[in-house]
Amino acid sequence: MSDEEKRFQGAPVSEGIAIGKPYFLGTAPDAEIPQFQIATGKVEEEIARYRKALSSSREDLEKLQADLSNLGSLDAMHIIGTHIEMLEDPLMTVDVEMRIRDMRQNTEMALSLVIDEYKVRFSKTSDHFFQQRLTDVLDLSQRILGHLCFKKRGHILDIPPNSVVFSQELAPSDTAAAQASRVSAFVTQLSGGNSHAALIARAKGIPLVASVDMQQIQSLKGKCVIVDGLTGEIIVNPTRATLRKYQELKERLQQNLLLFEEMAHLSAETQDGFDVKVFANIGSLAECEYLNKTHGVGLFRSENLFLENPELFIDEEGQFRIYRELLKQSCGLPVVVRVFDVGGDKPPPRIPGLFLGGRGIRFLLQNQKLFKMQLRALLRAAPFGDLRILLPLVCDVNELKEVKFLINQIKRELHLQVNVPVGCMIEVPSAILIADILAKEANFFSIGTNDLIQYALGVDRSQNQDFLPAHPSVIRLLKMTIVEARRHNLPVTICGEIASSPIFIPLLLGLGIHQISCSLRFIPQVKWMIRNCTLVESCQIADLILQMQSPSEIVKLLMETYRRVMPEGPLFVEA
Repeated sequence: MSDEEKRFQGAPVSEGIAIGKPYFLGTAPDAEIPQFQIATGKVEEEIARYRKALSSSREDLEKLQADLSNLGSLDAMHIIGTHIEMLEDPLMTVDVEMRIRDMRQNTEMALSLVIDEYKVRFSKTSDHFFQQRLTDVLDLSQRILGHLCFKKRGHILDIPPNSVVFSQELAPSDTAAAQASRVSAFVTQLSGGNSHAALIARAKGIPLVASVDMQQIQSLKGKCVIVDGLTGEIIVNPTRATLRKYQELKERLQQNLLLFEEMAHLSAETQDGFDVKVFANIGSLAECEYLNKTHGVGLFRSENLFLENPELFIDEEGQFRIYRELLKQSCGLPVVVRVFDVGGDKPPPRIPGLFLGGRGIRFLLQNQKLFKMQLRALLRAAPFGDLRILLPLVCDVNELKEVKFLINQIKRELHLQVNVPVGCMIEVPSAILIADILAKEANFFSIGTNDLIQYALGVDRSQNQDFLPAHPSVIRLLKMTIVEARRHNLPVTICGEIASSPIFIPLLLGLGIHQISCSLRFIPQVKWMIRNCTLVESCQIADLILQMQSPSEIVKLLMETYRRVMPEGPLFVEA
C-alpha cells in the first residue's frame, strides 16, 4: 500500500527532530534560458542590464545577511558575505561582459556559458574547496538569472508552512533564507557535513539529513514525513504509534533545549566534583556579548575578518583596533586567536602567489609581510587583555621556532614587554607523532579534530562524518596527544566538531580532556552533559573504547551511555 510506513537511512548533518509535509525543491531547466544575438548598438545597454541584475542580487544578499545577523546566525552571515564578495569576482564581471561584447550574446546566455565553462573546469577536481566554490557560484548565478529572466526556481520562501524540504543539493542561500516556521527540516542527496548549506542549517538549528535517494522518496508520494537529525533516519507515512513517539520526542527536545539555556550560566562540573573549562569558538566581535557563560575564547577564527574585509590584509591599524576591541569585550577572560588560516583550500581574495598545498603556518611563513603585520597588530593589542596566539596546521617544530623568533623580533622593534603564550593546532598526524618535541616549545595545544579526521583517514571534509570521529585511530591519536601534553604539563583544548556533541563528552573527559571549546550555540547542552557525568565512569568508558575495533561498536557504547546518563534524553528514540 502507498500509505505503508517506509524508513530510509541517511547521514545526520544537523541535529533535531522534525515532523512535516514533504516538499520537493526543484530547479528550472537550462532550456528556459533565452538565447539571441544583440545588435552592435545595443551591447552597452545589455551590459547595463547585467550590472543592474548584479546590483539587485547584492541588495537581496545584503538584506538576507542583515536578517541572519538579527537572528544571531553569525556563521550563516559570514557565508552569505562571501557570496556578496563573489559579485565582484572577475568571473562574474569581466568574463561575462567580455562575452557579451565579443560574441554579442544576450546576458542570460553569456552568463550561462561562462558558468558552464567554470563547471567543466572545476568538476574535474574532488578538492573540497573547489567543489564548495562551484556550489556557491552556481547558487549565485541562479540568483542573477532570476533577476534577468524575471522567473525563479521553486523558492524556499514560497513553500507552505511546516514543510520538510527535499532537494538534490541545497544552495547555501536557500538554507540561509529558510524560516523555521516554514522549514521543519532539510533532506538532501548530495550536501555533505561540511558544506556551506550544512554549516548554515546547524547555525539556524534546522535538522538536516544527507545521502538520501530523492527519487525513492518522491515516488512514495508521502503525506507525512519524520526526519531524525541525529540518527539520520527518514520515516515516510509513519504509523500512529511512530508519529506519537516522535511527537513526544520532539516536545522533550524543545523542553530540554529551554532547560539547557536556563542552566547555561552554571559551572561545568561533573557530579564527582571535577571542573571542566568550556570555551567558545567565535569568528566576530558580535559574539563577545555571550562570553559570560564561558571561560573565554578558545578559538577566534581571525581569517573570517580578512575574508569579509580583504583590505585588512594591508591595514595593520585596522587589525589592531579589532583585536584591541576583542580583548576589551572579553573582560579579562583568555582569548586564543588563531592567526589567519589561509592558503591552499582557503585562498584569500586579492592575495597573489597562492599554491596548492601551501596552507596554515606554511602559507604564513612564506608570506612574512602579511604574517608580521598580523603579529604586530596582535602584540600591540596584547596589553588590553589575556591574549594567546594559536598557529594552524603545525607539522614541524622548526615552524614553531621560526614564529617565536618573529614574535621576539617584533617585540624588540615595538619595545613591548608583553608575555603572549604561543600554541600549536594539533590537526595532522605528523604533529601528534612529534608531540613530545612540540611540547618543549609550545605553551599549549589545541586539537582540531575536523582536519585531523580528514588527514588521518584520507577523507574529504565534505564527506558526511557521522561515524568518523569514533574511528579507533582518531581516538588513539587524541589519547597520544593528551598523554604527551600532560607529561609536559601543557594545557590541551579540543575545539573541533566532536567537542560540540554531547554524545562524545564522556569519552573526551575519560581521555583526559579538561578544556573544551565549541560554538556558542552548543555550549548549554555541552555543559549539561558534563554536569550529568562522573569523571570516574568517563575514565572507565574511555578505557573500554580504547580496546574496541570498530566505529559502530564505539558509537553504540556512547549512545548507551548517553541514554543512561540522561534517561529523558531528547535526541534518541528508544528501540
